Amino acid sequence: MSSFQVSSEQDGFRLDALLQGIECPDLGALSQKKARLLGALGAAAVDGVRSEGTTRVKAGSTVTFAADHAALMLDLGVPIAFGDDDVLVLQKPPGLAVHKGPLVDHSVADALARELPEAGLSQRLDREASGLLLVGRHKAALAFLGAAMERGDITREYLAIVHGEFDGEQRTIDLPLRVTDEPDGGKPKTVVDPNGQRSVSHVTVVDRRAGSTLVRVRLETGRTHQIRAHLLAQGHPLLGDPRYGDRNANDKVHATFGIRRTLLHGERLRFPQPTSGAAVEVTAAHEPDFVRMFPKLRARPAQ
Repeated sequence: MSSFQVSSEQDGFRLDALLQGIECPDLGALSQKKARLLGALGAAAVDGVRSEGTTRVKAGSTVTFAADHAALMLDLGVPIAFGDDDVLVLQKPPGLAVHKGPLVDHSVADALARELPEAGLSQRLDREASGLLLVGRHKAALAFLGAAMERGDITREYLAIVHGEFDGEQRTIDLPLRVTDEPDGGKPKTVVDPNGQRSVSHVTVVDRRAGSTLVRVRLETGRTHQIRAHLLAQGHPLLGDPRYGDRNANDKVHATFGIRRTLLHGERLRFPQPTSGAAVEVTAAHEPDFVRMFPKLRARPAQ
């Protein structure tokens, strides 16, 4: 991941104009067209926040951009946070489906099948959630990552914005979960059940504001909708969540901040590199809607 600081002469420039001319392997100097396409993908971040190409930048701000992966980002249509010969870590924007489905026109799985036929996903992420997705680039890497996940050698941390003001600074939620069907039979829902699977989430408060709390959740287990179900069971459902959330709170956050999606973001991944075994840690850029609610997430530009 390369970065540069916006100069005083570049103050007020569009972000995609700053990307134009950057040297990228396999592409050379970015053309205006490719810079605009990458900007539209949200492939660059400004002061730690994933930003559209039309964003006007300020002098002193830091722009980060994975120049080494520009060609693959254009092919896949998804920003990339990390990549080597064995692994990719994608930064999925909200609204992009991960898997195929009857109401899905385009998914991460479709893009991988088209561009990297041997690659596969090593984890799940809900369609309306955002953040990091771990991908094995070939069968051996996928098998290695699958075994590492089973052993608990892969750490997944998420940011979430919940309804209400969370008591205390840290909490471990150890409640068994079971996936059940709603009455229409078409939408599985996860519920706390003594006969369910062991499920553990470690929650740390990051920041608070009136009526909501920003928390970081580290998963010890990885059940379907674990974070959503665990936080609901604590009386603090995710804001924006249409199925597990509070309708009145969701309406309010939409009216106040223009947010209409589940406020869950895959922030950090730690995993062993499949060939060397060396520890790799990848941190995502923040999403603009999280920063609208909690501005302290944005890195301060240099003065």
